Amino acid sequence: MLNTAPTAPRPLAVLVKRFPKLSETFVLEEVLGLERLGLPLCLYTLAPASDELVHPQVAQVRAVVVGVPARLRDAPGAFAWRHARLLAGAPWRYLRALREALRAGGPGARAFLRGGWLAAQLQDDRAAHLHAHFVDEPADVAGVAAVLAGLAHSLSAHAKDIYLAPPAALTRRLGDASFTVTCTEANRAALQAAHPQAVVRRMYHGIDATLFHPAHRTSPALVPRLLSVGRLREKKGLDTLILACARLQRQGIGFTCDIVGYGEQQAALEALIDQHRLGGHVRLLGKLNRPQVLQRYAQASVFVQPSRVAADGDRDGIPNVLLEALACGLPVVATRVSGIPEVIEPGRNGVLVPPDDPAALADAIAALLAHPGQAAALGRAGRATVLEHFDNTRNLQTLIGLLETLHAQPHACAAH
Repeated sequence: MLNTAPTAPRPLAVLVKRFPKLSETFVLEEVLGLERLGLPLCLYTLAPASDELVHPQVAQVRAVVVGVPARLRDAPGAFAWRHARLLAGAPWRYLRALREALRAGGPGARAFLRGGWLAAQLQDDRAAHLHAHFVDEPADVAGVAAVLAGLAHSLSAHAKDIYLAPPAALTRRLGDASFTVTCTEANRAALQAAHPQAVVRRMYHGIDATLFHPAHRTSPALVPRLLSVGRLREKKGLDTLILACARLQRQGIGFTCDIVGYGEQQAALEALIDQHRLGGHVRLLGKLNRPQVLQRYAQASVFVQPSRVAADGDRDGIPNVLLEALACGLPVVATRVSGIPEVIEPGRNGVLVPPDDPAALADAIAALLAHPGQAAALGRAGRATVLEHFDNTRNLQTLIGLLETLHAQPHACAAH
């Protein structure tokens, strides 16, 4: 595929906003999966890592991470030299990319500046192809860099980057890319509607089912433990979970609930817990790394994914934590939002309820706690679903196949 040199394969370049990022385990899993499959990678970031806590698996990544300077004043000499080199090497290509960028105004000019820096780096690193995660800022920078470097580029689309993007910008980004992959069928349909001629393929995220395994589960606790993991933001619906917990408490059902995550709704959720006097039942645990989250999966009785579509249109795709919980054999209660029904088949491998419905969520949780045999059967079926449809190595063949098809075409890079 990318092995165009007889002795040293040219690497696949991957552009992300930040790496590593605690909440973006799907990027980490993709990078590790591609490296396990033998692809040499170069990783580029648009912003420095901001999480003090990191997953231990980050240490397994072999690719060197290179940061793209954010502003001209951060590296004026490097920007000037790299852009001058690109202009001298391919003046018409450079001027065409500049003209297109300027049409987009300020964001286009910034993307052109950073894209030029990245293009020169791609040439120095002998990259064969550029793949960018998120169809917002990284897509703009990747589009410029690919043109200036004479490469094809592709995109991975996820959630917020799709549903909060200006329609015209989203259409342009999809059209500029050789292809786009996305993690749910719901996303694929939305992207295809935005640009019917674009090449868009569904590629489910995959997880390591040997790491997330029922063998790690501990004996059931005397008091059932609910678990939810995710950023503390509107689309996660964690206020609905807290209200459901209040109903369970009023019904005299014994339980505890751990919520793992961080974000802008921390204070509001703490206030809601206090308002309903749930301090002895519901805990906000903050940031945890993967071994710590694995411990929570091992101790949990039921996993809850109460996602919703936020007021601004933001939504989940298929949360990786949902797949992790299923792989661990946990019974799951989730909501009918976005790509979640592509995973959960009610009554077979989990329970689905409407979003923003604390009563329905509480009733579903209570039913699972009251019928542990049924809950265990759902957990076993949930793991089987992950093994069949969400294996990381198998799902990455979609991306590899698209790359192989593209680069088997004569002049594939030059055409884009």
